[in-house]
Amino acid sequence: MQSELESLIEKLQETSLSGLVSSVPLTSETQLEHNTTHLISPVKKKSPFSIEPKTSNEILLLALLRETEATNVTLKRHVLELQATNILNERYCKVLRGQLANQEAKKRKGKEKGKLMGDGLPRFLSGDEFYEKVVEFEYEQKKRVADKNTRKEEHEKRAEGLAVWKCLEDERKTENKNRRAQYHTALEKWNEAKLRAKAEGRKFSEAKPVLGKLRGPIPRPALNVACEEDAASSSRESFDLDGISDASDED
Repeated sequence: MQSELESLIEKLQETSLSGLVSSVPLTSETQLEHNTTHLISPVKKKSPFSIEPKTSNEILLLALLRETEATNVTLKRHVLELQATNILNERYCKVLRGQLANQEAKKRKGKEKGKLMGDGLPRFLSGDEFYEKVVEFEYEQKKRVADKNTRKEEHEKRAEGLAVWKCLEDERKTENKNRRAQYHTALEKWNEAKLRAKAEGRKFSEAKPVLGKLRGPIPRPALNVACEEDAASSSRESFDLDGISDASDED
């Protein structure tokens, strides 16, 4: 079985599908040929066998001929289905190649951001084109540093805001917890007094304790748009939030 697989791989390496069995990663430049279509004659709807057999041999031959014709029709339909599938696969591969080419272009563009001249070719240092490249490069570098500082400030502000919000939320939860405890204590005393009055046969008119409306959750500080857009790149910069969590605990 292993030898058969190796033989199959060697045959594929000699065809246009060699990229599929190569150790080199596939790129948008990899060409996979789909030239496997063949001319197929239309399927005849009317039976060509209109002769009347007269002997037993003719009957047998006619039956075999009809069986062969039915087999050919079935095989022809299978070929049509395979070629239709092949055409759809070819269109799908073209779409994937386009998407892969866009990803490769983005990666190349990202790598070239930090380089003044990334192609390694010599430049005339006093030329206008090189001067414009230098100006553009310095502008991009300053802009990148300014954007990074802005993102850092936004993260620090958000960390401070979250710290304040966390303290206020803890105070609110503690207050609500104390109010619940006081309410349950008062309710227990009220029930005991009511039972005692009932046992003594006297009227009980003390009002039942009411918990009242508790303080609702304090809105969490909103995430700045700049922080949201740069969440992936800024993940390398960590800020200690002292255990602060964005998720608000239930009361």
